[in-house]
Amino acid sequence: MRQSDTVARFGGDEFVVLLSELGSGLGEAHQQAATIAEKIRASLAEPYHLHQADPGGTPKRVEHHCSTSVGVALFGPGEPGQDEVFKAADAAMYRAKAAGRDAVRFNELGAS
Repeated sequence: MRQSDTVARFGGDEFVVLLSELGSGLGEAHQQAATIAEKIRASLAEPYHLHQADPGGTPKRVEHHCSTSVGVALFGPGEPGQDEVFKAADAAMYRAKAAGRDAVRFNELGAS
């Protein structure tokens, strides 16, 4: 993540990442967003190590794995409102889940 980016919990297990300053053209913006989304996906795919005690009080280490389905909506200034952007990102996320999870998918609003 960059200092210019914003991350917020949207609800449940969904988060929103707002990226700005991705470049002047759609191709450059797509590439930068893809790079950032893949870094997020790969980082969250790393195993988490949790420490807890068993019923007898003996500490044990538990390894946890997580998959991430990332939906990205690209849009420019003056393009769709926030509802359309969230719907597009949500649809892309569900395509990532349908692809077997642990994937990144895009919707490009106003790509014409």
